[in-house]
Amino acid sequence: MRCVNIARNERGQILIVFAFLLTILVLFTGLAVDAGLLYVTKAKLSTAVDAACLMGMKSLSKGQSTAATLATDEFDANFGANPPTPTITFPLDAYGDQEINITATATVHTLFMRIIPAFATVNVSDTATATRGKLAMSIVLDRSGSMSSDGGGSALQSAVPAFVADFSNANDEVALVSFSSNATVNFPINYNFITPIDSDVASMVFAGGTFGTGAGTNSASTTIGPPMSMADQQVKSVTAQPGQNLVKVVVYFTDGLMNAVQDTFTCVVNNVPTPELINYGGYDATYVGFFDPTSGTQWGSGYSSPVTGFPYNSGGSICQNPKGTNVTKFPSQQYGQQSITQANLVAEAQYRAIQTANAMRTETSPTYIFTIGLGDNNSGGMSQATQNFLAQLANDPNYSTYIKGQPAGLFQYIPTCPGATCTADLNIAFQTIAAKVLLRLTQ
Repeated sequence: MRCVNIARNERGQILIVFAFLLTILVLFTGLAVDAGLLYVTKAKLSTAVDAACLMGMKSLSKGQSTAATLATDEFDANFGANPPTPTITFPLDAYGDQEINITATATVHTLFMRIIPAFATVNVSDTATATRGKLAMSIVLDRSGSMSSDGGGSALQSAVPAFVADFSNANDEVALVSFSSNATVNFPINYNFITPIDSDVASMVFAGGTFGTGAGTNSASTTIGPPMSMADQQVKSVTAQPGQNLVKVVVYFTDGLMNAVQDTFTCVVNNVPTPELINYGGYDATYVGFFDPTSGTQWGSGYSSPVTGFPYNSGGSICQNPKGTNVTKFPSQQYGQQSITQANLVAEAQYRAIQTANAMRTETSPTYIFTIGLGDNNSGGMSQATQNFLAQLANDPNYSTYIKGQPAGLFQYIPTCPGATCTADLNIAFQTIAAKVLLRLTQ
């Protein structure tokens, strides 16, 4: 009898211990489930506020009210069902740069922890802050004659106003540079750029050659230099305060291959050697023209290679070297003295442009370069060699010419001009660049 009682007592104790352990196991399981629910909600909040911050920052040019509405929509889309209402504010940082701050709190109804009344609901919060840095940007546009025949002119006049509207008149500084046979700074880099740039693009006349190159012998000039060099000078004139985020950008658009360069030569005026700045190049393989870069005036009717000199005015005066010999070669920065042929000029123009782009990307405060090439369907489009060159200019990582360690840009090719989708496709290309620039502005 005694042994039976002992067995019954042990069974009773085991049941008590099992019930106790089962209770603890259920509690820990419940805590794990509720903790997982809280974690998932926190992750959803984090994703939603981050996405809303980026959307709000991207939309700031449309006004804070619109930016807040779009940020809320983005928050709701990323959070999912039953989203909380985020709190959105637009403070300024110590440098006066615009910030956006988004805070959201979600209430989680627990499953097991609710047995303790104080934990029936748990609030989970998350906050995201984005600072919109300062932008210094030069837009470089091709206004050569071919832009009229391939539809690029009208497409550009639609795409550029939509592009500049993505940026802030009050916080950003933007310049407009354009080129054909010569180059001009249409709008020097400054605030309140949207209206004057829209006006300049709307009134742009498309005529002349394609002087789209970089560094020349007068690259220090801010008014009559090569377009890429002038774009660089405009951007570099903007300085950031210590610690301030300054993003420098050049956007370069063209529908053709660079075929003109710029140099200073000694020309004889009334028997007096006088330095003269000259643009020279042309439209095709057999044409070499000479242009006054200060006015875009073309001298003469064009010269087939080899030429006998550089006429620099309507009287047909000739450029000579100090010995009085007519100049029939040009000073190539890549190879030294070269014959004036269109093939040599194209190679030289590309070389100078690449050197300028590499210098811009390796400065202490580097510049991001984005390029757009527009193809002419009527003449077979833009050659692959020209596309590769524009990709190299941008340092596009999708091409073999990409240089690691330098800021990566983007080249986009629009092959649909002229055509029904030309304008829409060019708009998409500019908006793609806008999104990348705005993303880099956001910290």
